[in-house]
Amino acid sequence: MKLFVEDQSGQKTYLNTKAATRHELKILIGSERFRLANQIFSISDVQAEGDTSSTAAGAVVGGLLGLLAGPIGVLIGGGVGAAMGATSDEDDRKKVQRFNQSE
Repeated sequence: MKLFVEDQSGQKTYLNTKAATRHELKILIGSERFRLANQIFSISDVQAEGDTSSTAAGAVVGGLLGLLAGPIGVLIGGGVGAAMGATSDEDDRKKVQRFNQSE
């Protein structure tokens, strides 16, 4: 999960910090307001979005590892890798939702 703010033009600026909720972020920053890229933002301006997709990466890694076991290994490895990546994507989606719904 990545935290960001959008300026008035819609340009995203990513925060170099991690927090599960806005309350946790406020504690980490130490204030309700903060300066970033010469602008003042409020904790409520911060949004979360998911990281890159893990499903495809998991399938590729699993498939490459499966090459060691031949064609069946590629299929099994790719399937297992995709399943593991999908689980990671779902966990990330839940974290994003939790942050964005927090106050």
